[in-house]
Formats: sequence, C-alpha cells, structure tokens
Amino acid sequence: VGRHDYRARAGHHLAPAVLSDGRNVYEQLGEGYTLLAFGAAPQAVQAFRDAAADEGLPLQVIVDRAEGERQRYAAALILVRPDQFVAWADTGNVSRDAALVILQQVCGIGCRVAA
Repeated sequence: VGRHDYRARAGHHLAPAVLSDGRNVYEQLGEGYTLLAFGAAPQAVQAFRDAAADEGLPLQVIVDRAEGERQRYAAALILVRPDQFVAWADTGNVSRDAALVILQQVCGIGCRVAA
C-alpha cells in the first residue's frame, strides 16, 4: 500500500501547496529551476541567487512564509527541477560556496546558459 508524503525530498515530485497569496505553488514555478524559500534566512536565499548568477543559471526564486500547507514540506529551502521534482531540500542556512556546489551537482554543466 502506497502512502503520500508531503515532505520535500530529493527525487520525489513536489507536493502541491497553497502560497500565502492563495496561488498554488505550481503556478509560480519557473520554466527552469526554482528555489522555494519558506522562512529561510535571507542570506541563504541570496547565496543561491549569487551562485546561480555565477553559473549563468536562470533561477526563479519564490520567497514566502513557512506557514500553513508550506510547513508540510519540512524544509526552508527547496530546489525544484523543471519537471517539478525536488532536486534538493534543506532546513538550514547555506553559504554561497555551498549553494554553488549544490547547483553544480544538481544541474551539472548542462544547466548553463550559452554566452
């Protein structure tokens, strides 16, 4: 018997949730990778923005409160692939160097935008 788990886990499809503005999280996902930041430290969010810019990776960032259905994800930072599967999730703070390593591991060189 299968069961559904709302936690954001790498390799699993992102569970639906309503954002604080009433829209479904899927309505806000970008065409490429998306970073969901639910109550995450602003420095961690900026670390991902900077690392993505350094890599030439377009990154949609959604910042929202960790309330309601979003708490079911059990993560403050969730990196979502273009196919709506979770690439990476964590509850802690992330440095720019760590964010760069995460993006490189998740995306590889295939994510880079041609100059």
